[in-house]
Amino acid sequence: MDYELLTAKILKQLGIYSIYKGCDIIISCISFIHYNQTEYYPITKVLYTEMAKQYNTSNQCVEKNIRKVIDCIWKSDKNKENIQQVFGLDTSRKPSNTEFLLSLYSHIESNNYAQHLYNTNKDKIEYICPINKRPCSFCNEILQQILQKICI
Repeated sequence: MDYELLTAKILKQLGIYSIYKGCDIIISCISFIHYNQTEYYPITKVLYTEMAKQYNTSNQCVEKNIRKVIDCIWKSDKNKENIQQVFGLDTSRKPSNTEFLLSLYSHIESNNYAQHLYNTNKDKIEYICPINKRPCSFCNEILQQILQKICI
């Protein structure tokens, strides 16, 4: 699944575009959380450190940039409905960075984005395996066979 694309889409719905430094960092954070979800790790120590390395900055800048995005989302009166729809959070209180990231990740997972995601390219349909949540050639072959039987 393309977590980067889905995260960018959700942030765009919330009025956050790539002009914010924190936008790209949040997108990378969601992917990191997904691919490392089997491991327990403290967000501020591991995630911020990884993002700081990736973006050639400090942990403090990573935290500040994420916080700036959250501030912008919560300050906009237009976002009240979107915040409740996406996060199910009370709009009167801004979440912590950790709450925000985990709520965003949970929203992506709970809306069955991870179950089956098809590539929009008409020439290639890509199946995301429900077990490892990555593109899987075996699952893709089975899907192609099923589609052929249905379409014939």
